[in-house]
Amino acid sequence: MDQDRAQEISERDQLWASLRTLRPEIDRLAAQEWTGSDRERQVVMLLARIVGAEMDFRARDAAAD
Repeated sequence: MDQDRAQEISERDQLWASLRTLRPEIDRLAAQEWTGSDRERQVVMLLARIVGAEMDFRARDAAAD
């Protein structure tokens, strides 16, 4: 595994691990318990960015294989 790939995987793992602190908020959103607050919008935007980045990573990973 090259250095760039190892770095990307490490950053990806750190990103997913950081979501643990948001788990209660994510669970509330998943249970449709939202109020439309700015905080909820920020969490949804963050989740969308993470999912998009994960999809990009998987596409690059599949192309590399």
